[in-house]
Amino acid sequence: MQKENNNRWFLPETLSSDQLVKEISEKFSVQVQPQQKTTVTYFDTFDWRLYRKNYLFNRTNGIWKLYRRDSGEVVTTFSEKNPSPRRFAWEFPAGPMKTVLRSTLDVRGLLSLVTFETQSTGARIFNPDEKTVALINIKTQRVKDDSTTFRTVRLTGVRGYENFTRRLNQYLRQNGITEPAPQENFFKKGVSINGRIPLDYVSKFSIELKPIMSIRQAAVAIFRQLLDAMRRNEAGIKEDIDSEFLHDFRVAIRRSRSGLAQLKGVLPSNITETMKNELAYLGRITGPTRDLDVYFLYKENYLSRLPRVLREGLAGFFTEMTDRRRRERESLIAALGSPRYRKIVSGWQNYLDGGADDDPSRHSEWPVYEYACKIIQRRYDRIMKKGRAIGSASPDEDLHRLRIQCKKLRYSLEFFASLFPKKKISQVIKQLKQLQDNLGDFNDLSVQQDMLQKYLSTIKPGSKNKLRLAAAIGGLLTNLHHEQNDVRARFIGTFGKFSGSKNTKLFTQLFG
Repeated sequence: MQKENNNRWFLPETLSSDQLVKEISEKFSVQVQPQQKTTVTYFDTFDWRLYRKNYLFNRTNGIWKLYRRDSGEVVTTFSEKNPSPRRFAWEFPAGPMKTVLRSTLDVRGLLSLVTFETQSTGARIFNPDEKTVALINIKTQRVKDDSTTFRTVRLTGVRGYENFTRRLNQYLRQNGITEPAPQENFFKKGVSINGRIPLDYVSKFSIELKPIMSIRQAAVAIFRQLLDAMRRNEAGIKEDIDSEFLHDFRVAIRRSRSGLAQLKGVLPSNITETMKNELAYLGRITGPTRDLDVYFLYKENYLSRLPRVLREGLAGFFTEMTDRRRRERESLIAALGSPRYRKIVSGWQNYLDGGADDDPSRHSEWPVYEYACKIIQRRYDRIMKKGRAIGSASPDEDLHRLRIQCKKLRYSLEFFASLFPKKKISQVIKQLKQLQDNLGDFNDLSVQQDMLQKYLSTIKPGSKNKLRLAAAIGGLLTNLHHEQNDVRARFIGTFGKFSGSKNTKLFTQLFG
C-alpha cells in the first residue's frame, strides 16, 4: 500500500516556501516543478462511521481516496473525469471502494465536513549523475471560507538512494523542520473550524452517572442528553440527508417517553404529564415519514424475495410511495418549523437547564442506584412472566406486547449502565438484544404485511400494470408470511436462552 503520510512535517512560521526551495537549490541539484492548485474535500457520515473504522476519505478534484488515518496507508482510490455528487455507498461504481463503503456506511449518507484549497510546489532532487534521488513537495492548505492555513513539506525517497534521503532529512531538521504533520491533524483542525469534533455524535445512548446522584439529578441528565440528540438531528431531517436523522430523532423521543413513564414520582407530575403528551405529539408528526422511509430501506430486500418475472410490478408501488413521502415530508418540515414545536423544545430545555431541583416530588431524592435496581428488576420480572406464558397457540399480540416490555427494559439498562460493572451489564444487554431481535423481526414482518394488505385492497383491476402490481404485492405477502412463521417458531428457543438460569442469576446479582 502507498503511504500518504510519508515523511511530512509542518513548516516553521519563520520559513517561507520560496525560501526553503531557494536554500535547497543552493545545496542540491534541483528541478522545481510548476505550482499546482487543487481542492481537497473530506467526507464522513454524521456519526463518524468512517473515522470510527480508522478511515479518512477525501476527494481531490476527481480522485476519491480512502486511507488509514493512523498510518496514512492508502486503502483504495477511484478516479472520474467528471466528478458527480455521490452521497451513498451504492452510488459508487462496483469495486473495492464501494465494497468498503457499503460495509461501513450502511444506509448513512456522506457529508462534506471540510474543504481545503491547496497550492503545492514540487521539486526533484538529482545526484551528480542526474538521477532522481528524492522528491520534495511543499504544500499550503487553507480551509475554505476561513483564514486558517497549514504549510507542510514532504520528503519522498527513491529506492537505492537512501544516503541522499538521509542527508536531505538531516538538512530539513537543521532548518527547524521537525514537527510531524499527519493528514489526520489537518482533518481534525479543519472540521473543528466548521463546528465539529471527531466522534462528537453517536447514535448509541451512553451517559456517565455518579452513584451519589439522586434519581432526579440522573433523570435530568438523561433527558438533557436525549433532547440534545433530538436537536442535533433537526438539520439533517430538514435537509433530507439520509433516513437515519429522523430515525435517531424518533428514538430519542421514544427513550424520553419511556423514561418519563418509568421514572414515576421523579419529576413533578405536571411536568411529566405535559412532556408525555408533547412527546407523543412529536411521535405522531414524525411517524408517517419514517414509515415510508422504511419501505425504501426494504426495497432491495423486497425485490430479492420475488422471482424476476414479478419484480417489475413493484415499480408502480415505489413510485406511489415516493409521491406519498414527498407530501408527508412537507408536512413534517412545516411542523418542525411551527411555533408549537419551538415551544415544546425550548420549554423542555429551559426546565432541564433551570430549576429541576426546586420542586421535590415523591421519589426525587431517592439514590439513583437503588431506584435503577428497582425499576430494572420490576421490568425484568414482567418480561419473564409474560414470556413464559407465550406458547405456540398464543395470539400475535402477546409477542407485540412482550416486545414493548423488552424495549422499556433495554432503555432502562442503557440509562443506568454506568452504575454497574461494565462487563456484566454488557452481557445482560447482549442477551436482551437477541430476544429483541427476534421480537423486532416478528413485529416488522407483521407491520409490513398489514401495510401491503391495505395497499393491495386499494388496487383497482384494469390495466396490465395494475395486474403486475397486484401479483407482485401478493407474492411479497406470501413470502413475508412464511418468514414470519419461521421467526415465531424460533421465539421459544430464543426466550428459553434469555430466561435460562445463567442469565437469571446474572440479573439477580446485579439488580435483585
